[in-house]
Amino acid sequence: MSEAVTLDELLEPQRFHALLLALYGPELMPAQLPVLVSQWSKYYFMLLWREALAGRAPRLSSGLRIALDERGLPVGFHSDDGLDGLAQAIESHLPPLIERLARLGGVASAVLWGNAGDCLEQQAGAQAKAWLEAPDSPLFAAVSYDQQGRRRRRTCCLSYKVQWVGHCEHCPLLS
Repeated sequence: MSEAVTLDELLEPQRFHALLLALYGPELMPAQLPVLVSQWSKYYFMLLWREALAGRAPRLSSGLRIALDERGLPVGFHSDDGLDGLAQAIESHLPPLIERLARLGGVASAVLWGNAGDCLEQQAGAQAKAWLEAPDSPLFAAVSYDQQGRRRRRTCCLSYKVQWVGHCEHCPLLS
């Protein structure tokens, strides 16, 4: 694991784009920047939900540090600004983070909100239900099930744009 960097430093365009280049290679970066930001965000969200469900989600602040593995994927948080649970993570942490990632990667914020909701539903199951079913929630209907029980995302994560990755198994484009 590499040393932790502040989220602000990590999300500086030059640094973040270099991280994506090292992680995904010149075949995809920068041509598929929106796809790469979308894919990277899933790792961040899985980490955030794991910590939030345990009541250890870091507050989004200038002091928030992110530990990255040797590939550049988020593996831990370090924060001196307090810890929050799921509701606070959804209401306070996600909106500015998603807005920043959307600008940084030229990806629609709906894609990132969809990733966040999809990751939460995968990790929290029934605990996520209230957030996914409340019409005023930013995660509303991020995931649904059809009458046959097939799981579908509301928004596409863009992985289909990379030929060797293809459609995710819950892709709404395959419905």
